[in-house]
Amino acid sequence: MAEKIQTINLLPQDNNNLLTQITDWALSIGRLLVILTEIVALGTFLYRFTLDEQLVNLHDQIKSESFIIANFKSAETTFRDIQDRLTTIKNYVPIGNVTTSIFTDIVTMGRGKVTFKDLTVNTQNAKIEIQSPSAAALSQFVDTLKHYPSIASVVVDNVVNNSDSAVIVVSITATLKHKTFAVSEQQSTGLSNQTILNKQ
Repeated sequence: MAEKIQTINLLPQDNNNLLTQITDWALSIGRLLVILTEIVALGTFLYRFTLDEQLVNLHDQIKSESFIIANFKSAETTFRDIQDRLTTIKNYVPIGNVTTSIFTDIVTMGRGKVTFKDLTVNTQNAKIEIQSPSAAALSQFVDTLKHYPSIASVVVDNVVNNSDSAVIVVSITATLKHKTFAVSEQQSTGLSNQTILNKQ
C-alpha cells in the first residue's frame, strides 16, 4: 500500500474569513485602478493627436495671415500717413478760420480810411503797417481797432511822417485775446481725440 503524502496548507480554510475578503477586494480594486489608468493614458495619447493637428492648423493660419499682413504693410503705412495729415489739417482749419475772419475785419475797418502796406495775423497778434494822408483817419482806425472784441491791446510801434509824399506811415501791433482761439483749440482737440478713437 502506498504511503499517504502529507500536505501543508497555511491558508485559512474558512472562505468567509475577513482577511480573505479584504484581499479579494484589494485585488479587484487594484485591477480596476490599472484598467482606469490604462484608459486615461490611452485617452491622453489619442487627445495628443488632436492637439498636434490643431497646432499644425494654427501654424498654417499664422503663416497665411502673416503673408497677408506683409503684403498690406505698405498700404497701411500710406493710409496711416494720410490719416495723420488729415488730422493735422483738421487741427489747423478752425484756427485758420478765426485768423482769416480777424484779417477780413481789420481790412474792413480800414477801408476808405487808410491804405494797408502790410498786414499779418497769427494766433497771438496782428502786425499792421498802414499809411494815410490824414492823421484823423489814422486815429479813427486805431480807435476802431481798440474796440474790436478779439483784440486785447493796441500798441503804436512807429510813426513816420513822409513829407515828400504827404502821407503818415504807422506801424501797429494788436495783441489778440487768447480766448478767441480757445474754442478753436478745443474743437481741434476734440477732432484729434475723435480721430484717435476711430483709429482704435
